[in-house]
Amino acid sequence: MELSPKIYTEAKVSPIGKLNTSDLKKLGWNFLVFAAPTLAVFFGQLALGVNWKAAALVAALAFYQTATDFFKKLTNK
Repeated sequence: MELSPKIYTEAKVSPIGKLNTSDLKKLGWNFLVFAAPTLAVFFGQLALGVNWKAAALVAALAFYQTATDFFKKLTNK
């Protein structure tokens, strides 16, 4: 009995609920393009002395961007 479902597949066209290699590459690229600069702003704010609770909103935005992209790719046909 398997406790967690596998979300990775070797299929060329990913079915709903699975990700193939192409999807994972796109997810990684989108992270580099969108979330990494947001995290750079977060660490820049910390370096400038902004309260970490205020700066955490920027980090939450980066997490939200990545999670949204992940679930979008997971549910696409």
